[in-house]
Amino acid sequence: MTRATLLLTSLALFACSTGDEPGDSGSDSDVTTATAGTDPSTTADSTTTTGTSTGPTPTTSDGTTTGDSTSTSTTTTGSTTDEPTGTTGPICDPGQANCVCDGDACADGLECVDGICVPAVACDGDLGEPDDTEANAQDLGEITDDDDITVMAEGVLSGAGDVDWYTYHALDTFGHVAEPTVKVTSSASVRVCQFIECDQGGAVGTEITCPEGTQTALSGALRPGCCGGATFTVSDFNCSGSSDDLQVYVRIDKPTQDECVEYSLVSHN
Repeated sequence: MTRATLLLTSLALFACSTGDEPGDSGSDSDVTTATAGTDPSTTADSTTTTGTSTGPTPTTSDGTTTGDSTSTSTTTTGSTTDEPTGTTGPICDPGQANCVCDGDACADGLECVDGICVPAVACDGDLGEPDDTEANAQDLGEITDDDDITVMAEGVLSGAGDVDWYTYHALDTFGHVAEPTVKVTSSASVRVCQFIECDQGGAVGTEITCPEGTQTALSGALRPGCCGGATFTVSDFNCSGSSDDLQVYVRIDKPTQDECVEYSLVSHN
């Protein structure tokens, strides 16, 4: 090989070696940088997209839309409120005038008559308060089973829904027979009930057979009794103990006329 040929070969090898130097890497880095330069463009598109996405957000929270929603809500509420009012208007609420009683109770100024609340009748001389419940029965005292000894009372039923209660203690004495008897005289027909409770054995230990023309009844306090006309006698009863001492309750109610009904009561044992 000549010197000239050797020199040319060395230059060629040098030129090839120069392409592998870090300077070429810098050129490759330029390409990478160019690629990275494309990424901001993509980011710009993303930003544009984000801008588009943000657009609906103000639209969603737009005042008009919210206003429409509020308006719709208000209108619906008004309609809902009016609807029940119109629906319940003609329907009776329990305890109100000319409506069914709320249990046995009615609003102020009304009374429960045959399950319906009607205006209460106010009567002068009405002794029905507070003896219109069994627990508040007017106490007439104590008598023996001597029929000549009686208890008496006078009162007024203020209309068909009024109720009056009385009570007395009846002693069983030697030589007499205990037979609770009631007689009521009134300006209109009324219902009269007698309930008894033996001193020994209580209501549970009291057995009773109602006389003909009356009906078996049970008071709110679970005392056995009978209901019938103005006058009747309970002669068939039995106490679980040896004594026939009794607590007798008399109830007067249900006049046939919804007006002030005056009455007088006489009872003996």
